Formats: sequence, C-alpha cells, structure tokens
Amino acid sequence: MSQEVVRAGALPAVAVVGAGWSGVVAARTLYDAGCRVHVFERDTAIGGHSRAGFLNGVLFEPEGPHIFHTSNADVAAFVRRFGMTDEYMHRGLTEIFLSDSDEDPQLLSWPPQVDELKLLPIWPDIELELSRLPVEPSTADLESYCLSIMGRTLYRLFIEGYSIKQWGKHPAELSQKFAPGRLDLRTDGNRRLFRDRWEYFPARGAQEIIENIARPLPATFGESITVRHLEALEVEFDAIVITGALDEFVGRPDELEWRGIRTVNRYIPLEDPSGTVTAGYIVNQPSLRRPYTRTVESKHATGQSIRGTVVTEEYPGHPARHYPVLTVDGRNELANERIQAEIRESTRMAVHFCGRLANYTYINQDVAIEQGFSTARECLDGMRR
Repeated sequence: MSQEVVRAGALPAVAVVGAGWSGVVAARTLYDAGCRVHVFERDTAIGGHSRAGFLNGVLFEPEGPHIFHTSNADVAAFVRRFGMTDEYMHRGLTEIFLSDSDEDPQLLSWPPQVDELKLLPIWPDIELELSRLPVEPSTADLESYCLSIMGRTLYRLFIEGYSIKQWGKHPAELSQKFAPGRLDLRTDGNRRLFRDRWEYFPARGAQEIIENIARPLPATFGESITVRHLEALEVEFDAIVITGALDEFVGRPDELEWRGIRTVNRYIPLEDPSGTVTAGYIVNQPSLRRPYTRTVESKHATGQSIRGTVVTEEYPGHPARHYPVLTVDGRNELANERIQAEIRESTRMAVHFCGRLANYTYINQDVAIEQGFSTARECLDGMRR
C-alpha cells in the first residue's frame, strides 16, 4: 500500500480501484465535490480498455476500437469539458462470402441495409424470409433473436460465424440481452452505425480525454488492489469504488467466464500521408474462413496526416478479461452478484461497484461514464447519512 496515502482532515476519503472510464469519472466527480480521492491502477498507464498507443507515430488502439457516442446531454457536456470535441460519424462495414464456394467476398454495410441487399443474387431468398418474420422478436437466446429480426440467411452471413469466433460459444447458448442495441436491419438508408445525438473520435484517442479527467487526481500505478488489502484500506478510507473484475479481486480467477481479444498490430509505411489500407475504420469478418473477427484501422477515424498506417486484427480467445460472457441461464451474472455481496460483508467501508468489469455487463463508454456519475452520487449520499 502506498505510504503517500495518508488520512487527514475531515473530508471523506474514497479509494477508487481502476483507472478506466468508470473509475476515473467517479473519482473526478468525487474530487470536484470536495472528497479526498486516491486512484489505484494495477497497470502503468491510464485508460483501461480505451487505451491508445502509437507505432512510428501512427495512433492505434491496442485494446480495440472506441468510438465515443451518446444521447445523454450531461455525458456529452462532461467529455467536451475535457477535450472530446472532434466530431466523427462512423459507418460500419462487413465482409461476407455469399456461399461456401464463393471466393470473392462482398463488402456491405453494417448493420445490413435492405437497399444493398436487394442488389445481391440471393435477395429473393432473403426477401421471402423477411416476409415471414414474427411481429415481435424472440428473447429466448441470441440465435433466436437474430432469426426473428433478419431471417436465417442474413443471420448466417452476418452473425453466426462472428458470434462463434467472438464468444467461443454457439449463439443459441448466449443471452440476447445485449443484442437490441447492437444488432439491426436497416430499411431507412441510414448508414451511421450509431444513432446517438453526439459522436466523437479524439485525434489522440479516448485515452487522452481520460488522462485530462484524471490530471488532478492522486494515483498509484503498478499496484494491484485485492480483497487482501481491504483491512489496510479501512484505516485510510471511508469508502471504496471497485471497477475491476471481481473474480480476480477475490483471488478466484476461474469463477467467472470472460472472453479476451489478442490484437495483432501491423505498421504499414505509405507514400501518401492521407492513405489507408483497409476499406474502413472497422471491417467485421464474420466468415469462419478468417481466424480474426475484424480489422481496425484507426487512421480512418483520426484523419492523421502521416506516411504510414496501422492495421489491427482482433483474434478472440485470449485469456484476458475484455468481455463478460452472457449466457442464457445468467449463471455468470448471478455469480458476480454473489461475489459483490461477499466483498461488501468483508469490510467496514462502504463498497460500490462501477463499470463493465465489476458489474459484469456489456456497456459502451457513455454508459461507463453514467455509472461513474451515479456511483459518485451513491458515495456522497452514503456519507451524508
């Protein structure tokens, strides 16, 4: 435990474990309200899953692409305060093979656009399936949900292989809870992936914004806080905000299922400073012919003028805690709730769980910020009682 963290004065003190979006936002909100806050981050850099890096001067995203989008005015105002002002409009792309014997892939929009689909030779089959869709989507599982909103052909082309690669499970085993906000079939010609009011991509990535938010916060890096530290923390802090994975926090790393991504980042020199290599910032690869799920070329979003680019391929199955695995039976969510209760019972401090990992949920950056706000309010309300 850092010796620099010393309890002093009458202000309430809060320990925040994790320096990603949710932890930093909670800490900064508490700091601005007059609390004493200290952030603990086990890695040596800030930003969590939203980190950015540079290869030969080219920005890339080692933990995957992060486009900031929100319809929450408070969240938008907050991030603009710290430099999130570069507007961006993301259009998704997917590379598909129409049949097993097809050697030439088709590049189509994501979500699928009916006006593009009408140009495909298999449109009659798709059209027939769409005419037979149920009035209400199925909520039984991910496969059933997809079949009920787009039919079997589009499910096979766009979803099935991608889901198998991404999650290591068949879509029939997965919950559909995260699907409504991420899977769609477009008939309105809108090729923006996100329909939110505000959409940004900072020229130096989301990490720079998180660093700006965290600038005045006392922090310790390279120290992994676990349940074993709670007794010592009780001497210095009134409350703790945990944003990391709870199975790691309690020392039982196999208790929850996680899906990790291994990124392979290739620097490619170019003569044209505005040049790129792939068709777009993110190109989904649902076919099982490709071992990776998508390519990411952040230069499409940053607009950097530099004689080179970085293309990242994402390979699922890495032993890392990037994504929760939401199964039909909800067993992992229930296990996470049990661990939360266990941690609360193990300390005299008020314990708050915030963000994607600690709440075992699949959320976007703006929701992580919303959770940071609400967690800070919970801390303050608890201290006033």
